[in-house]
Amino acid sequence: MPRRYMDILLVDDSRADRRFITRELAKTDQAYHIDIADTVAGARQKLACKHYDCLLLDYNLPDADGLALMEGMAKDKSNGFTGVVMITGDGNEKVAARAIQLGAHDYLTKNQIDGPRLVRAMDRAIEHSAEKRTRTHQRLVMENFASSAAHDLANPLSGVIGFLTLAQQGVMSGDMGKVPAHLDNAMTSALYMKQLVTDLLHYARTGTTADTPEVVDLNEIIEVVSNLLDKSIEREEAVIKVYDLPTVEAYPTEITQLFQNLISNAIKYRGEDAPEIIISADEKDDYCVISVADNGRGVPENARDAIFTPLHRIHHKGTDGSGLGLAICMKIVDLHRGKIWCEGRPGGGSIFRIIIAKKLDHAANENTAPNGTASSYI
Repeated sequence: MPRRYMDILLVDDSRADRRFITRELAKTDQAYHIDIADTVAGARQKLACKHYDCLLLDYNLPDADGLALMEGMAKDKSNGFTGVVMITGDGNEKVAARAIQLGAHDYLTKNQIDGPRLVRAMDRAIEHSAEKRTRTHQRLVMENFASSAAHDLANPLSGVIGFLTLAQQGVMSGDMGKVPAHLDNAMTSALYMKQLVTDLLHYARTGTTADTPEVVDLNEIIEVVSNLLDKSIEREEAVIKVYDLPTVEAYPTEITQLFQNLISNAIKYRGEDAPEIIISADEKDDYCVISVADNGRGVPENARDAIFTPLHRIHHKGTDGSGLGLAICMKIVDLHRGKIWCEGRPGGGSIFRIIIAKKLDHAANENTAPNGTASSYI
């Protein structure tokens, strides 16, 4: 069965060679969309307008050699994730070494080329570039996360130091009147730091120690979560309505944490009325869309993507939180290779939608679930 088509840029000034390469690729069972450039300048223009999965690059070109194009690509981070296969009429070890150094994933002479060999070279190039993209993305995420964590820990730490300094000054001067209040404030900041560190560790570990997937009844998961949150549910007089949820293959501990975070947030960020949480599902053949709706304060439209970012908070006066609850939800949904997003609820409140496959081995299919919002769901 053919895969989705790959975008290929073929850079070669020989019409005969282009026809040969295109014909050889057409003989395979792979699906490619091929754009053509016959000069380095033309290739640069196309690369500036579009991302390509792979570049088939001839070494000898009218306005410069293929290495010049690769040198420019190496300096442009936006082109750093395009797989490159260098093609030349004559083998040259120095050219091959320089091409590999600049990021080419393979080097073929034209007398070596046939469809299967070319496809293998392109597949390797595309796979290597995808791995590089993933590593780069993970590194950037971790750098941003570390920076945010350091910033969020610095604030309460400064509070602890500041209040202890005031308490120390009061003791040294003999003015003990405000010392207990300063110590209480220092303790509050220290406890917040402790909670933040605990949440950071929880976020970092989510998905890394996942148990074995099991077939779970989501109705039973909600019962477990309701028992875990019974004190806050009773205190806030919250009402949870559940409408016939499906059975899915999932990681039990993680999926329980997902619903615990969503329901806990719906109670924590309540509106003027007692919290009302409605959990329902829209089932399809291979997947389902779970909706968790509430009548709380809602999330501004311009913040509905950012709330899943680690340590991001919409600051509500008098509401505690580390800003990691929804980030953990995102990690759990990613673990199940699903999708999660937030919508506004007509009349006030929020609706969190979760797309999850009924069986995990179906989750990798790109065509399993719809994209974007799902306002047509319940």
